[in-house]
Amino acid sequence: MPSRQLTGTAMVLASATGFGSLAILAKLGYRAGLGAQQALAFRFLLAAVGMLALAFFLGQNPMRLKRNQLVALLAMGAIGYCAQSLTYFLALRSLPASLVVLIAYIYPSLVVLAGWLFLHRSVSSKHLVALAASFAGLVMLVGGAHFQLAWALILAIASPVIYTGYILVGERVMGTVPALAASAVIITGAAISFCVLAAITNQLALPATPDGWAVAVGLALFPTMLAISLFLAGLPRVGAARAALLSTWEPVVTVGLAVVLLGDRLSLVQVLGGALVLIAVVVVQGAQLWKPGASA
Repeated sequence: MPSRQLTGTAMVLASATGFGSLAILAKLGYRAGLGAQQALAFRFLLAAVGMLALAFFLGQNPMRLKRNQLVALLAMGAIGYCAQSLTYFLALRSLPASLVVLIAYIYPSLVVLAGWLFLHRSVSSKHLVALAASFAGLVMLVGGAHFQLAWALILAIASPVIYTGYILVGERVMGTVPALAASAVIITGAAISFCVLAAITNQLALPATPDGWAVAVGLALFPTMLAISLFLAGLPRVGAARAALLSTWEPVVTVGLAVVLLGDRLSLVQVLGGALVLIAVVVVQGAQLWKPGASA
């Protein structure tokens, strides 16, 4: 493997590891007394400052974007990314981190399905197999959860559904803007929304404990700034399809950390369901990766 691709692979895997820590840090934040809106406000506020500084430093000044591009990117962050992150974090208050992240990873199959339904894109036999495996895995994951957590399950499923819409909108917007500048604006939009939500719910307050501060900084640094920056740096080195395939390392990291640090346990049915979801992700991304004539 050429050194450029090897470096890119390492960057994307490191990024996936960073993203994989998100659910764990959220759980630790709840233990440290942070509220959902409070944790998200600090996560995106600190990350927005860092990402804007990085964008300016690397010559991707977001203020050079066209007004309609800025508005679209801010809306993506303030509405789409905000809704997806909030449902994800609220689901984590009641459900095991391993279950939530595996449910979230049905989104590649949802993107394929939405593309077929709304954008009239073709669906290959591999995609059909992936769709069947993904939704069978979801049924097995949800079927093994306790009934009294019904609302949390609804939120956990809503998160990838919202993210699917975010991706389809982002596909049109992101094709004409620099990736780092766009990410900085999206994160800024999410930061604005979460600061407003935290203020409305009386959670816009500094963390009260050192553990709370550590988690807040960790949320901004590892699964946000570093993960996004490393992914954007690795993306041109390995190509979008390979980067997406490598990113399936993320739920593996989350499940492993959840078992070791949080004591999460999944039933055999849920383990099999999670395996089906991950297989579906690999099939979906692999179908794109080995598609004849596909560009990076």
